[in-house]
Amino acid sequence: MIERTEIVTGGSSAVYGSDAITGVVNFITRDDFQGVETRMQLNVDYPTGTPVYNVDLTAGTNFADGRGNIVVSGNYLMRNSITRGERGDFAYESLSDGCTVPGSGGRDTSGAPFAVPGGQTCTSAGGELGFLAGGSGDIPNGRFSGIPAAGGANAALNAAYAAAGLSGLGSRGFTFNNLGSAARPAITPQDDFNLGPDNYLIQPQERWMVNSFGHYDLSDNITAYMELHYSRNKVAARLAPTNVGSPTLFNVNNPYLTPQLREVFRQLDLAETGTITVTSGTATRTTVAGDGLALVTAGRRYVEVGPRKATETRNVYRGAWGIRGDIGSVSDSMLSNLKFDLYYTHSRSENTLQLQNALSRSRLQASLLSAGGAAPVCNIFGQNISQACISAIAIGATNRTVATQQVAQGSLTGDLIALPAGPLGFSVGGEWRKTSATFSPDAYLSSGDVAGFNPGLSTKGSVTVKEVFGEVRVPLIHDTPLIDSLVANGAFRYSDYNLDGIGGVWTYLGGVDWKVSPDIAFRGQYQRAIRAPNVGELFGGTTRVVSVATDPCSSRAPAAQQTAAVRAVCIATGVPAVQVFGAGVQPNTIFPADFGGNANLGAEKSDTYTVGVVFTPRFAPRLSISVDYFNITLKGAIAALGGGLQNTLNLCYNVLQDAGSEFCQAINRSPTTGEINDPYVAQIRNANTGALRTSGIDFAARYHFDVGFNPFGGTSSFDMSTNVTYLHDFTSTPVEAFPNIKNYCAGSFGPTCGQPLPNWRGISRVTWNMNDLSLSLRHRYIGKVTTDRYIVPTRQGSASAPALSSIAYPTLAAQNYFDVSFDLDVNDKVEVFGGVNNVTGNMPPVTTQGPNANTWSATYDVLGSEFFLGATFKF
Repeated sequence: MIERTEIVTGGSSAVYGSDAITGVVNFITRDDFQGVETRMQLNVDYPTGTPVYNVDLTAGTNFADGRGNIVVSGNYLMRNSITRGERGDFAYESLSDGCTVPGSGGRDTSGAPFAVPGGQTCTSAGGELGFLAGGSGDIPNGRFSGIPAAGGANAALNAAYAAAGLSGLGSRGFTFNNLGSAARPAITPQDDFNLGPDNYLIQPQERWMVNSFGHYDLSDNITAYMELHYSRNKVAARLAPTNVGSPTLFNVNNPYLTPQLREVFRQLDLAETGTITVTSGTATRTTVAGDGLALVTAGRRYVEVGPRKATETRNVYRGAWGIRGDIGSVSDSMLSNLKFDLYYTHSRSENTLQLQNALSRSRLQASLLSAGGAAPVCNIFGQNISQACISAIAIGATNRTVATQQVAQGSLTGDLIALPAGPLGFSVGGEWRKTSATFSPDAYLSSGDVAGFNPGLSTKGSVTVKEVFGEVRVPLIHDTPLIDSLVANGAFRYSDYNLDGIGGVWTYLGGVDWKVSPDIAFRGQYQRAIRAPNVGELFGGTTRVVSVATDPCSSRAPAAQQTAAVRAVCIATGVPAVQVFGAGVQPNTIFPADFGGNANLGAEKSDTYTVGVVFTPRFAPRLSISVDYFNITLKGAIAALGGGLQNTLNLCYNVLQDAGSEFCQAINRSPTTGEINDPYVAQIRNANTGALRTSGIDFAARYHFDVGFNPFGGTSSFDMSTNVTYLHDFTSTPVEAFPNIKNYCAGSFGPTCGQPLPNWRGISRVTWNMNDLSLSLRHRYIGKVTTDRYIVPTRQGSASAPALSSIAYPTLAAQNYFDVSFDLDVNDKVEVFGGVNNVTGNMPPVTTQGPNANTWSATYDVLGSEFFLGATFKF
């Protein structure tokens, strides 16, 4: 149904509205389809043989003597899953950086790191920098920590440790054998759980989709039209089994423990000080010394419950109804060739997410304690989880999101006046939009009792905007020496949002197209664009996240930062003066913060400058070359306040040191102790906090030429094209309040800069056309990138920047992918096509800094060689 695709680069909000902050892709559909056409395609990857099926069926007809046309197009797609375990060549292990055993080639999947003596580096000690197989410290046999290490001042506890075989106990805690009959100190990474194999590398998907387009000429000048859409997408995600690692209460006489370990737990109970409150989901309990309850952090991976599964079903409905036509001219020289377009659209999406194999925190805690003198339901020491335990603690959860959007627009286009160089074209109009969304989690998710998936609160909200817009195209000069034509263009849009953080906002653009001759033309444009916050960013429900952070007002703050200036801010933000820098301010390094929407958000704003040249030489009439420079800046990027909890604390106390700042105002403390804990929780809501800047050059070329050779007789032709981008700059400013803190990311990848940002990347294609057969070779290029752990601090001039040689595999090599394909017209009704993507089967570069599967799967090819074959039939 697609007739052509148009790509508009640069900020285009003046023409298209909010969200067109970096450009627009327009799909122009056919409006005259007749007959029946079906298209079938099968894709299969070589490493796993996993199929993807895709079938299209389109039928259309003209009616009323050609005054109308209606077409219905259906699609069915079935994509099977691929797990990380099925791609053991790069994705199976959970890799981490480390010092590997000599001779391992820098990749030791045995999980035994090379020991580095004190005062030496890995290489000086004879090891190799590389990857180690590791994973999560929450393991199937359980890891129990958060207790004093052996060798401390508590002699009775030390004796109990020794009797239980834990005399070497350290900060990692202890674990059990499979039977749960013996304990030993836990070690890393050998004991860690491999998170990789259970996770999907490619998620399964099933999609049904129907589109219908129709129009009818009410008269010679007026046309009514309609678009209808329905799709049902079902996509599943799978993750490693649920883990819980939190402070947990145990009976000191737990019957599943050996007598020696029961004595350990008894000594831990006796060593408790004060009243300790333990929160497990919706349940809260307290413990004191000698009450028969020991507090231990229990970290366990509940593999018996099975992998976590999330099945998302999304139904989308959309309808558009409009009328367009010609209304003639007021005169030949003013307001001529006038056309109008009026339409209304209504869209609705219903998204249901079903979560399986999660755990209830409160049920788990209850199942670990004796009830009425009976043995606890769950034995989590070793591999002793029973079906009764699974039934007691396993839960599912469901959330539902419903979103709607309505749009009404009217526009008038034509020629305003006749100028010497041509008519002045214009377009004016108005638009109204309303977007609404409702998020409804079930009781487990909204209460925070679920473990395995993020909790969240219900929310709803809407955004309404009224807009007026206009465009002009002004011919200035034509048919003069050095100016074949000179045309100026401009556009504006005024948007009035019902949001206090935005209100009324202008977007606009202006540009010039200068055609020197038929051989060469120049173009340039400036655009101001915006992206208004969406409903989720504005009204998203609060999610409470418990994470590791250091409170600058506590005894855990570095001694050098415990200054008089920090003390003053601590007191001003609610810490009692006698408590500042004391142990009671923040008893632990894990405390909560609320993340979520902020109804006062403003719009992101961008400025785009583009300058380009186009060559279309007459000596090569089918050659086109363009070179365009782009420079884009974006301010007010929407993200969590300060970049997160720790950054917000640092900005408040160590950088700004202003109790009235937004960062300090986000910190809530207990008036008694100064502690950040329920119900006094940090509020890290969304904010217009950051900025981005990027610049570079786009190169594009097209060439078609005929040759006298054709193996099937006659002549043939070649089509050649290339699109290459040089990225000169990509700079992020995490907090605009501190413009001197910048991350220079061009040519890098990693946890700070994100997806690889190579300086060079491009796609080229050569197609050989031979009568009814076409053969095509495509080359995809992704340039080399270097870890931002080295790039960012080095470019910032930091004295603590690491040496490149001290980082395992610091660069990802340039990637070259070659794809081949063919297209054969068997006759005028049958077309067969096929090919192979990534012919050489290149594996993605392996790195521990990627977000998934030991690589950057959104940038690099993770499928290996992929074969596809299909056919189109026309009736």
